[in-house]
Amino acid sequence: MDDFKVNLQLEKSVARLSMSGDLTHLAEERMATIFEKIQSSGARFLVLDFRRVEYINSAGMSVLITLLTRSQKAGLELRAFGLSPHYQKIFDMVGLLKYIPHFDSEESAFKGLPS
Repeated sequence: MDDFKVNLQLEKSVARLSMSGDLTHLAEERMATIFEKIQSSGARFLVLDFRRVEYINSAGMSVLITLLTRSQKAGLELRAFGLSPHYQKIFDMVGLLKYIPHFDSEESAFKGLPS
């Protein structure tokens, strides 16, 4: 069952990607389409909101790594917030936190970005 949802909000040079549900291989096409919109918008920052993501499997991690790779090539700075402690630990173990800093709150994730 595909219960993954994603909402994109664009404001000036900041893109906010709010996700909910299970991040699995079923999210791949949707995330690729969303990334095209982000890239064509001219955004320079991408903030990932994980507060409503319930589950991320290995294929979902692969989707995020693809998003990271494409973002780096496009010159986008990534930030994230809302990961559970469990997923923060997994992101740290696989090295994602080196490239996608995780913030403790929504406010801190957006601090210093153009408004």
